[in-house]
Amino acid sequence: MTLPLKRRVEKSLGRLFDPLYLIYLLVDDLRSWRYFSKWFLSFCASRSLIDEAKPWIPFEAVNWLHHYLNRSMKVFEWGSGGSTIFFAERVEEVVTIEHDKNWYALVSKALAQRGITNCSYQLHEPKPIAGSLATIDESQSSGFIYDDYYVGTTVHQYVRAIDVHTDHTFDLVLVDGRSRTECIKHAIPKIKFDGYLMLDNSNNADVAEIVGKLQSYPHTVFRGIAPGWPPTRWANTIWKIS
Repeated sequence: MTLPLKRRVEKSLGRLFDPLYLIYLLVDDLRSWRYFSKWFLSFCASRSLIDEAKPWIPFEAVNWLHHYLNRSMKVFEWGSGGSTIFFAERVEEVVTIEHDKNWYALVSKALAQRGITNCSYQLHEPKPIAGSLATIDESQSSGFIYDDYYVGTTVHQYVRAIDVHTDHTFDLVLVDGRSRTECIKHAIPKIKFDGYLMLDNSNNADVAEIVGKLQSYPHTVFRGIAPGWPPTRWANTIWKIS
């Protein structure tokens, strides 16, 4: 079902759409049945992915992580949540970058409650750009990285947080936050040979160009259902960087 078609059907069905779409997803993708119990339990409003230390990515991608990760690894992620705790409990070191101070406070509390000490959790909020964009010359603008969601700000500190690490440091980099295309560009040199880049929501239009450029690397697309209500599915892609 294409996104435009989904929106038309959703508008016409109203509240009936979500339960009917759940059935459609199960019928359309038979692999989803093996995750049905986990999926169904995730619909409960009282269940938190942070409390349960579960990444908000397709179940197929989580399954791959279970098999790939080990205690000797180092992981970097843009975007925090249940994944931050999930990684910290399975690898040697995690570096996580977050842009939202309220979400940062929530995840920080969860990390402290679990006594997690192997996670370097950093807050890098969008910074206002002084003056109007029209008066900024090219030499000044080269230091900015823009995010359309935060007009009049730069997220260069957020994106470039990985730059302080030496090349080929991380076994896995997960891109699941702001300015994903720019994050990917900065991530690739920092990934170990035969390590992995993981991009969530890799089917989104705003990352189509960079996804196309990455196709020369060996890759796997995990397209399937993910935790939470309303029911939905999307793509998550891994690239082996060699």
